[in-house]
Amino acid sequence: MLVFIGLGLYDEKDITLRGLELLRRCRLVFAELYTSHMPGLSLERLQTLAGRKVTPLTRQEVESRPELLLEPAAHSDVALLVAGDPLISTTHAALRIEARRRGIETLVVHNASIVSAAPSLSGLHNYKFGRSATVARPERGFFPETPYEVVKENLRRGLHTLLFLDIKAEEGYIMSAREALEILLAIEERRGEGVVSRDTLAVVVAAAGSPEARVTAGRVEHLLKAELGGLPHTLIIPGELHFLEEEYLREFASLR
Repeated sequence: MLVFIGLGLYDEKDITLRGLELLRRCRLVFAELYTSHMPGLSLERLQTLAGRKVTPLTRQEVESRPELLLEPAAHSDVALLVAGDPLISTTHAALRIEARRRGIETLVVHNASIVSAAPSLSGLHNYKFGRSATVARPERGFFPETPYEVVKENLRRGLHTLLFLDIKAEEGYIMSAREALEILLAIEERRGEGVVSRDTLAVVVAAAGSPEARVTAGRVEHLLKAELGGLPHTLIIPGELHFLEEEYLREFASLR
């Protein structure tokens, strides 16, 4: 069996009791830590908690060498630990499909995800969120405008937009909300469609799931200068606010 176990948002203590129970029964334990950043996670403490050696895998190993997981899982129980909720990633969905095709039984142990935590912390109604997108770090010859397009469409429909921020764990790179806002403004300067400006309302969720979790709401101009809290950051561009949403942001996110 191949068991996908969610680790949650902050540290090794976020693992569920069910996840820990199954983890301790597995012969081999792997972890992918490149799709999200858990600021309080210690691999050493996780191994002590689990009573098992935990082998980290790179993105290339999970995506290009699935046999590292699937070959042993054909004969014994293998766990793949994933930050957040295990299948909020096409990589892991593809891995589960391949396991199924090989006749390998799979199990998913869910956990908290930023997809639910960000609306919860911000007080924005989850049913009013439209399509989400990732703000990617621009590189030479690569400056994707997808998040701008998604925000544009969601605002047209009065919906909120949840924006994930680029993480390149193997490079030690984690995008901040400030950098993401600057990227959106740069796209606006190129496109000139009036989607995002320095007067646009935005919400930053910082270090969700940690004791230092913080939510800051305000105009982009303000957020570019404000202290936003520790990484990782998640950015929300709200659509039409219900009066209760606005009140919540004023009480818990310092909205002026």
